[in-house]
Amino acid sequence: MAQRRRHATGIPSLPVTGAGRFVPATLLIVLGLILVFFQNFGSDARHEQDLVTKEGTLTNYSFKTGEEGEKDYGIWLREVSERLVLPTHEVAGFDTTAFKNLVKPGDRLQVQYNRRENMMDTNGTRRLYGLTVPAKGTTYFTGLGTIQNNQSNWLQWLSYLLIAAGTGLFIYQLIKLKNQKPAHLPDED
Repeated sequence: MAQRRRHATGIPSLPVTGAGRFVPATLLIVLGLILVFFQNFGSDARHEQDLVTKEGTLTNYSFKTGEEGEKDYGIWLREVSERLVLPTHEVAGFDTTAFKNLVKPGDRLQVQYNRRENMMDTNGTRRLYGLTVPAKGTTYFTGLGTIQNNQSNWLQWLSYLLIAAGTGLFIYQLIKLKNQKPAHLPDED
């Protein structure tokens, strides 16, 4: 009686060669390094040295809430041609009423923004990293605090975890390859 032919699952099953067993480890390490690269060389400010501190005269401000509840808060200074928008994490707790009562058009403000931010990408707006009213001794948020809030620690830990996992897998495969007996040698008794 003839045997029935087995059906293929559609997943190619290639034999793992000596070099092929290191591919997953290499991919993990490369992915981790790519994440590190994009974190360190992105356009966001990473250090306080990336920020420009400028003092200017307030000309106008706008505190709008959209139809879906998204908040768009911005200010304009006479000395800066772009609209300066508050960062997302500051908008939620920003007291607009207190700001309107304390600061009037014509008052001097000190702002901090990212020097590497491309105005073509942001449609003529700059994201604020720091906002202070020096004459009234009021600091709403600082550049260093904003940088710390923007840094996504989970992404940094993920990149380190991928590199460590890839290195561990690489070492495991090396040890496994070293301890593996060659197929053509007979067993010793």
